[in-house]
Amino acid sequence: MLNKFSTPFLAFLQASGMVFYIFLISLFLNFVTPKFIQNGEQFYAPIIMLITFVFSAVISATMILGRAGMLFWEKKYIKSFTLLGWTTGWGLFYLVLFLGILLKK
Repeated sequence: MLNKFSTPFLAFLQASGMVFYIFLISLFLNFVTPKFIQNGEQFYAPIIMLITFVFSAVISATMILGRAGMLFWEKKYIKSFTLLGWTTGWGLFYLVLFLGILLKK
């Protein structure tokens, strides 16, 4: 099924999925952390953040490197690095987009 998509479009989907995932994690941390701090249970906030960080690193690596790793394993090196490059480029696009939105405010 993934072979039907062009490499730039697949990279766009990967980067967009990553941005959406980061958005969800940000919402989660904004919701959970203040509740623990207000209740005086500051001990749990760093634990939740670190567990979320480790879990998030695994999810992020799978989203970004999963398909590129499979292509690399199949000895399709050029296609693998091309996908990784396009995904990085789309990620940079989102970074510049959000920085531009932030600086306009």
